[in-house]
Amino acid sequence: MGSARGLASSGSGDRRPQPRRLPHREGAPSSLVQSQSRAHGRRWCSVVVQSRRGATAAEAGRNPFPLRPLPPCSARTSPIDMANSAKTAPPSLASPTVFKMCMAAEEKEERRDAGRRLGRRHLQVALLSLGLSLAYSCRVNLSVCIVEMTNMNSTSGFPAYDWNQSQTGLILSAFFWGYVVTQVPAGMLAQRYGPKQFLMVGVVGCSLLTILTPLVAAYGGWRLMCALRVCEGLFQGMIYPSSHTMLGRWIPPLERGRASAFVYSGTSLGTVSTMAGVGLLASSSWGWPSGFHLPGALGLVWGVAWLWLAADSPAACPAISEHEREYIESALGASSSGDKILRVPWRSIATSLPFFALLVTHLCQNFGHWILLTQMPNFMKNVLHFDVKHNGLNSALPYLCLLLSSFVVGYLAQVVNERKILSMTASRKVFNSMAHWGAGTALMVLAFTHVTSTQAVALLTVTVALESGTLAGFLVNHVDLSPNFGGMMMGVTNSIANTMGIIAPIFVSQIVGDANTSTQEELENGWSIVFMIAACVYFSGNLLFVLAGSAQVQPWNSPSPAESKKHQVSSAGAIS
Repeated sequence: MGSARGLASSGSGDRRPQPRRLPHREGAPSSLVQSQSRAHGRRWCSVVVQSRRGATAAEAGRNPFPLRPLPPCSARTSPIDMANSAKTAPPSLASPTVFKMCMAAEEKEERRDAGRRLGRRHLQVALLSLGLSLAYSCRVNLSVCIVEMTNMNSTSGFPAYDWNQSQTGLILSAFFWGYVVTQVPAGMLAQRYGPKQFLMVGVVGCSLLTILTPLVAAYGGWRLMCALRVCEGLFQGMIYPSSHTMLGRWIPPLERGRASAFVYSGTSLGTVSTMAGVGLLASSSWGWPSGFHLPGALGLVWGVAWLWLAADSPAACPAISEHEREYIESALGASSSGDKILRVPWRSIATSLPFFALLVTHLCQNFGHWILLTQMPNFMKNVLHFDVKHNGLNSALPYLCLLLSSFVVGYLAQVVNERKILSMTASRKVFNSMAHWGAGTALMVLAFTHVTSTQAVALLTVTVALESGTLAGFLVNHVDLSPNFGGMMMGVTNSIANTMGIIAPIFVSQIVGDANTSTQEELENGWSIVFMIAACVYFSGNLLFVLAGSAQVQPWNSPSPAESKKHQVSSAGAIS
């Protein structure tokens, strides 16, 4: 080695090209890996990894496998030059330290690439969005169909039922009597046993009952219709908490805002397609019964796809790549327990101020949301005087705009979060304020000004479209506060908040009165009061969220002292 060193260092008789050395800063051994370009660094790591593997095999008495060709800049380097380079570059290319560093760098690069590519997690998001779309179709179709079902002057040839305003209000609200019951149990069971099977039961069970709706209406009357809707609510109560649990297990924090916006935009897609499609079907030769048969059949098809393609978590998915699984698990880190069974810290959750603000905000959101969703067709029929076809199309327009604005909000939330333009807490509050205070302002204008039919539809469209802000606001805040218990918390808040689905139709019928006996002026005044109250509820609910809401992982996310140390994470690395 002494002669080799002398040959390499003599400048007079040696005309061989000198090796190209990587830049090195004193005291930074990783400079071998961090070269002038990432691509060049990967080539060097490949050489080092193979050199080390070959040396290890030779030491064990085996023939080392052939090395890949070196890059052009290094192909002319002789073994003597390589030895000299090894003496000046700390540590040696063949040392275990560099080998481990290069292996780690390659693995990190592969995980980063897995995060950029479409993967199995995106398939779960797409299936979730489609499932929510079909679930909402089975939920909303009655709001449109009931206009034609109770039209005693219809000439379509399909049955019409003499149900009064109070009876139709009870039928529409009966769904939520069952819906609020299964929310909390479904959230707990999904966290314990996995969300896949509960999503399957929820969507498929509701789809079967939806197909049976025309038969029940014909032979059971309005009372049996109420019972059917209660059962549909029981099945659908499993869907939202299980969806939140799926997002908490599959989606890395920085992707959570965009993924949540895409998943829950499925509710808008289901509403748009149902209000427009069912309105057209009800006025066609297929009649209003087809408005129940088609969504129900599509829900059964989705169930087959979900059973085949979905998985409870990345660890339970046999088709996921190793790099994508490692990327998701390393991104979630200690904030999620995965498949572990944890004790629910009920007292800590109940006494948490950020959770209380979240609960009130969810309650206020659903009050306005269900008034618009269940009663907008009645408003357009009795006040704006649209027929069933135009009623469905105009009722669908706001939710079409909501669907489109959901993608815009998802993109903006991703940009704001990745570039750290706002803190996570500020981001949630800004998007939620856009939704609630913007919608409240539009409803105030609708309540206190005399507008034409076109202007009324435009204001309702703005009101509903602005709700997309909640997708990057309070709606994903459950997983912010506690990745471990986000699904269960969604069950709690959604259960309480959806009592508004029971109250809203009854509330509107009591204020507006019976359309068959009220004058046009009385109907308009009644709806003005409804819109004004809904606007005030929007304003007050979001005010509490702005003052007391948070997007930081709460201490009770790790419920026991032993697990607290294990699961403790900083808010910057654990929230979306």
